Amino acid sequence: MKLRIAAAAWKIRLARRMRGDSAYFGHMHDLVSAAHDAEAQVVVLPELHVLELLHLASKVSERNSAKYLVQYASAVEEWLDRISDLSGLVIVGGSHFKETPEGIKNVCAVGVPGAATILCEKNNLTAYEKDVWNIVPGRGLSRLPHSMGVTVCYDSEFPEAGRALAEAGMLVQCVPSWTETQRGFQRVRWSCLARAVENTTFVVHSSLIGDLGREPAPASYGSSAIIVPSADPFPIEAVLAETPLNEEGIVVADLDFDLLQQARTLGEVRNWADRNQGTWTVTPEPRSPESPVNQKGELN
Repeated sequence: MKLRIAAAAWKIRLARRMRGDSAYFGHMHDLVSAAHDAEAQVVVLPELHVLELLHLASKVSERNSAKYLVQYASAVEEWLDRISDLSGLVIVGGSHFKETPEGIKNVCAVGVPGAATILCEKNNLTAYEKDVWNIVPGRGLSRLPHSMGVTVCYDSEFPEAGRALAEAGMLVQCVPSWTETQRGFQRVRWSCLARAVENTTFVVHSSLIGDLGREPAPASYGSSAIIVPSADPFPIEAVLAETPLNEEGIVVADLDFDLLQQARTLGEVRNWADRNQGTWTVTPEPRSPESPVNQKGELN
């Protein structure tokens, strides 16, 4: 079985005030249309593309950005639902801010043709999200069609999240992200590569790029890629396709689940089959002046 999937790199555009939010939704339509024209069945958009709408509100402060952007949550979700039905595409809609009884959350809406929109919450928040935007963490992970799951940006850096999805049958981990620096991008990309290895799964990493020229998006760094396990019969580079660094565009690739099963069962290493084989106990070591850390891993 194969699944044709697209990863989008979205570059923040200057929204013209006279057009309101129509330019933003037109931008989303351009990327989804490109995936549709490439005959993709699924398209993955990046995290927080709604930041583009801050061009319409230059006086909104950095601290109030999330609070301001929650007004677009319903429109984003309705758009994804409608365009998914019209196009037949599963649209992993990146993420946006949503007001909930617990507070503002960073959520990924997934449009599924002929079905209700699925919301996937970001569970682990960065210090910036907590301290500046004052948003609250989500709880739990969601099952998606085509054996897919979502971990929004920082969530991908925690093996437990990808493992939980894989144990639930996930074979494709979608990672919408927004990273301002090269280090931030590397943390997410390297984590995506690690998740593909340890769970023997496909990982689709989609990046938001461009900037507002001010906080909260003074800069960005990244590319979007479709990643495979570093195992035969997949390419040595473990990447099927990738957009040019810091450039908008989409890449499309066919995910072959038969090859994935081959890698899981016949590979020279079988990370998925071997995942629970060890006891992983650590032999205690007495604390000594020569050792820089104690038994708890704390510096002496």
